[in-house]
Amino acid sequence: MFNFKGSCMNISARAILAGIWGAVIIAALAAPLLFSGSFPTASFFTYLPFSFTCHQLPERSFMLLDHPLAVCHRCSGIYLGLFLGTLLSPLFNRISPRARRACIISSSDIPTDTALISPRARRACIISASALLALDAVIPLTGLWSGFTLCRFLTGFIFGASAAPFAVIGLEEILMTIFGRRHVRDAEHTNVPCPQLRNH
Repeated sequence: MFNFKGSCMNISARAILAGIWGAVIIAALAAPLLFSGSFPTASFFTYLPFSFTCHQLPERSFMLLDHPLAVCHRCSGIYLGLFLGTLLSPLFNRISPRARRACIISSSDIPTDTALISPRARRACIISASALLALDAVIPLTGLWSGFTLCRFLTGFIFGASAAPFAVIGLEEILMTIFGRRHVRDAEHTNVPCPQLRNH
């Protein structure tokens, strides 16, 4: 029997994050467009929120209509990586959404033997991506290497794409913690077993 509510809950975490990162990318692109379109006030307030997390140096930002985007090369890569990584996050785990929901509802650990990429490999990916990002940001400060556009963009993209699946899983578990109790009866009636449940 198809559990419409449960399926919507599974999709919602990915949809929410994809919507957020998509909106961020659109806003970053909109800032120079608004400035070129003679809307300086709207452009200013579009650039402003990004200034709290990005240096916004024109020489280190992609240009659109001769004006810099609201974020630098590295941040552009991070946001694009987060967006695409969120959309592709289901490819990182073969466990079915219904089994994941059953595990969360029953407060049991989600089995890892069915994962396309193991938790250890995921941690290694995010640690490596973070290290590359940090090195690319710090080494130019020493004067030993100035870096270049593609490198800054790619290190940001790799970091964003590596972090996205963790964000999706985290938000999904938060949503299930908040709303999952409403579906306990649905899970019991549909007899959805959770693989490798451990007795507590």
